[in-house]
Amino acid sequence: MVPESQLRALVAGILVLESDEVQPETSLSSLDNSLGEAKLRLGLKRLGLNLPAGSRPTTFGQLSDLLSGTVTPSFRASIKEPDVPLTFAAPFADLQVGLDVQEISQLPASGDYWEDAFYRDIFDKTEIAYAVVQSEPRIHFAGFWCAKEALRKCDAAFVRIDAAKTIVAHDDNGRPYFLWNNAGENTRLQHALSISHTGLIAMAVVAMTLGSPPRHAKPDNATH
Repeated sequence: MVPESQLRALVAGILVLESDEVQPETSLSSLDNSLGEAKLRLGLKRLGLNLPAGSRPTTFGQLSDLLSGTVTPSFRASIKEPDVPLTFAAPFADLQVGLDVQEISQLPASGDYWEDAFYRDIFDKTEIAYAVVQSEPRIHFAGFWCAKEALRKCDAAFVRIDAAKTIVAHDDNGRPYFLWNNAGENTRLQHALSISHTGLIAMAVVAMTLGSPPRHAKPDNATH
């Protein structure tokens, strides 16, 4: 277990507080979303710590106790399956959709996105290269993040795939699509992807049909 002062400094940095402001009762509610959880888990990873899978502590004290092993992690109740299976009329019977929305301001600001540990852990170098030449990189990073999260919501096969391994690329017309970096080889996914954003919010929708076409195919242009 790392010293509590290091853990306190980590949480203070994420919450934009002074270290001495972080107390056992300090709320972590602002991290109760996919991006907040990613920030916390990546920060803990750099300290050599792992938060038990599925657990989301609500206060700094709970976080400290979970990491020290003094309490047993509690998990959110699972969703009960309906007694009668849901059915959809054709042509939507095999359609699966994932959607994610993110406040752009919640992504950390950085003076160097290439060297920032958060961005290097989550985004492929091609995504960073695309974003940093834009007038406001975080808008595009937020869109990429939403796309990665929407993919996981759409297709459970990617739930445990590292975010940096599912890459948002663009065709010659600027339309986004997914590449999956599997064992060092990029494969183009057949999931449909749409990304939108304003100055405040980014959103992505991913859709796929089961069975046909296949989930992935070789990319048309292997240089992406």
